[in-house]
Amino acid sequence: MRRLLVPAVFLLALASCSPASPPPPAPPSAPAEAKTALPEPRSDGRLPPLARPRSYALELEVDPTKPRFSGKARIDVDVPERTSFVVLHGRGLSVSDARAVLPGGAAVAARASTRTAVGAKDPEELVLAFERALPSGAATLEIAYEAPFDDELSGLYRVKDGDRWYAFSQLEATDARRAFPCFDEPGFKTPFEVSVLAPRGQLAIGNAPEVAREDRERGTLFRFARTKPLPTYLVALAVGDLEVREAKERAHPKVRLVTTRGKSALGEVALEDTSALVDVIARYVGVPYPYEKLDIVAVPEFAAGAMENAGLVTFREELLLVDPAHVSARTRRNQAATIAHELAHQWFGDLVTATWWNEIWLNEGMATWMESRALETYRPAWNTRTDAILSALSVMDDDALAAARAVRQPVTSTSDASEAFDTITYEKGAAVLGTVERWIGEDAFRRGLAAYLGDNAHANVTSAALFRALDRASGKDVTAMASAYLDHPGVPEIGGNLACEASGRWNMELNQERYRPLGSTIPEQGEHTWIVPVCVSAQGDREVRCADLTMGAPSLVAARGACPSWAHPNVRAGYYRYALGDAETTRLAEARPRLDPGARLSVLSNAWAATRAGKLKPSTMLRVLSATDDDGTRGAAEALHDVLGAAEEALVDDEGREPFRKFVQARLARRKSDLGWEPAKGEEPGGERALARRAVLLGLADLGGDEATLREAEPFAARWLADPASLDADTGVIALELASRRAGASRIEELRGAMKRAKTRDVRLAALRALAGFDDPKVLEQALDVSLGEEVQSNEVRYTLRTALARPASRRTAEAWVRTRWDALRKKLPGSLGGTLVAAARVACTKSEVEARAAFYRPRAAQIEGAGRSLALALEEASLCASLREATAASFGRALRGEKEPKPARR
Repeated sequence: MRRLLVPAVFLLALASCSPASPPPPAPPSAPAEAKTALPEPRSDGRLPPLARPRSYALELEVDPTKPRFSGKARIDVDVPERTSFVVLHGRGLSVSDARAVLPGGAAVAARASTRTAVGAKDPEELVLAFERALPSGAATLEIAYEAPFDDELSGLYRVKDGDRWYAFSQLEATDARRAFPCFDEPGFKTPFEVSVLAPRGQLAIGNAPEVAREDRERGTLFRFARTKPLPTYLVALAVGDLEVREAKERAHPKVRLVTTRGKSALGEVALEDTSALVDVIARYVGVPYPYEKLDIVAVPEFAAGAMENAGLVTFREELLLVDPAHVSARTRRNQAATIAHELAHQWFGDLVTATWWNEIWLNEGMATWMESRALETYRPAWNTRTDAILSALSVMDDDALAAARAVRQPVTSTSDASEAFDTITYEKGAAVLGTVERWIGEDAFRRGLAAYLGDNAHANVTSAALFRALDRASGKDVTAMASAYLDHPGVPEIGGNLACEASGRWNMELNQERYRPLGSTIPEQGEHTWIVPVCVSAQGDREVRCADLTMGAPSLVAARGACPSWAHPNVRAGYYRYALGDAETTRLAEARPRLDPGARLSVLSNAWAATRAGKLKPSTMLRVLSATDDDGTRGAAEALHDVLGAAEEALVDDEGREPFRKFVQARLARRKSDLGWEPAKGEEPGGERALARRAVLLGLADLGGDEATLREAEPFAARWLADPASLDADTGVIALELASRRAGASRIEELRGAMKRAKTRDVRLAALRALAGFDDPKVLEQALDVSLGEEVQSNEVRYTLRTALARPASRRTAEAWVRTRWDALRKKLPGSLGGTLVAAARVACTKSEVEARAAFYRPRAAQIEGAGRSLALALEEASLCASLREATAASFGRALRGEKEPKPARR
């Protein structure tokens, strides 16, 4: 498979191919005695098995200043049976010549045409019809083509940075077919040889090290070494006037930073993180870094956050290029976390690759889990275990929806593949892995991972390979336990009944059902059950009591000792909800100081989940919230902000707004007094207190309506607008955002000026988010309109829009703006980029609002690839909000005002 089968390099001039060239004629019929039938597109979304690739040689001519690029693909294939056709992938490619070369050198010409795959919206299957049938055995497909640079930031696309043009690739999930003809399925993993002809004076960089560089008449030819086996979606390219900076004192792998002209000086922190984290991960998994080089690339316009291309990892600029002396805590942590995630992929996804997109959690879920583990070692003071717990608790809300999908769910189209990259794949996948790790123990888990990687290096796998390795390492049936979580949507809810015996023993009987919020359409009959490792901690008991709750059968944890006043049914952060009565929940909340931080977070999250399910009184929920007052941790501040925000959206009406604001202020005022606006002397820059400060100040201003906080923001914002480096980065960012709340239209121009002058992306994005911070609807609309102009990149629109859609005072104005500006937004966000817009449908909390959102967004989402599921989830969230408001808002308001619940009427 790794033998050199084709000449190293030759180039084609494709001047005769132009955008105006007529389409190729329809495939001719093969001679009657040689003809075989062309299979129909498959319903499972895969290519018909007419040929299988063994290796690729790609020869590309890329000039980013031009609207199109050209190339030739030579694909060595195995033909299993005699065939007159080969079907592979190609989307938007103009093919000028196609043929198959047989082992003896004979060439068989082919006509190329395209067809639409089942479930696809555009033609993307490339059909080669040969003049005579190909025999079974080896052959080489030779396809010359040209194509436009993509306008959706997918495939091979170009961006202008300053006065220079650059070309970058983004091929996951199914966009390699936009860059070159290929068998664009993850299960086809082969070596690649790539050469690029670039304009003289420009640089081309690929997955593998450069092995030769030659000046040619039309530019400079770059040749790269043959790669190790890769799926098509991991092939990568960067072309342009690039800068390269190498990490200091690094042997293997060599780590380099690649940026557009003039920006590499901002990448020292990224180089430091990458060099450290690649070693942390290699040591943890027990397998050395698997590729010859490691380049990290800062891309000015990038729809994805980052992409794990083997040896050439691409990132949005703001995730790599920072001023280490002046960077916000969120940006700094997000930078390191994203680098850790993409480096984890070099093992989980690149070295060992999922066979098909239904198993993509093996890439994304495992990288998300490994990201947290790596950061725990690299930056222990960041307390990233808290982030992992908060993430797992958050994704349970998504997983509780009737529209939620299973982690492993059939993928039969490009839309399905795009939709697989969601919180279920990432966060639930990681949370399930964490649950398995705690169940079998870290040592067994690490042994299983090392065996999994070692046994399957450079191969494709299904989940069964991972489960077998973990089964053997632990002696437990991980296959059955994990599959119950991964193959079915939903969150188990554990009920626990605490009972005490006169003989001096106590026990807790456990049972499970599926968690359902009020208004859920999930049927109660025939529900799935899980194997749930439940761990209980109780007052006065030094031991954590665990039991495996299997297939719905009740289990019992028991101990000898005094009757406890409280028991916590999930002290090891398993992937499940729990439900206790009002009195038991109150006692548990009051016992929070005696619990570890993770267990305390689950008390608050599960109380809100139980309220949403109608199993807890609003007055109890308020007592749980009040019980957090003495918890000064960052995790508690962030969780409190999130729960208060969700309660405000669903349960606070006009009559209850002022009591709610006073309640919020009572929860956060002491925290603000402790944290202040600026870091205290000796406080770690960008540490836990910086993140807690942000949550508290946002909560006081937006949920508590605290005028003092809003007034205090303005002087800091004025300093920031004059010079962002003149004050602490975290203070400046949050003050700038809050100072916009009451500002007039003149602030818009100040923020636009700050965007233009920004020396780093962190500063630019702070100004962009502040543009979404206005409370006045007319001013907010003017500010949002800025994002439709040329000064805001298409991948930056999400920053302003998400910020505006999240705030209580602006969310409805922002959603209405999306509807009135839909056509302009779709022009700004063409193709699949527009999928982010349907999230606006989530802004509704009455039945009539939900119906109106559905009527507007459904026909429009149907035209956007990969947007269907996102819309279904958004509309269901809005519907559940309406159900919760209808059932609970009145009681919540009475509880806020200290009024008693009316007695039920006699019948």
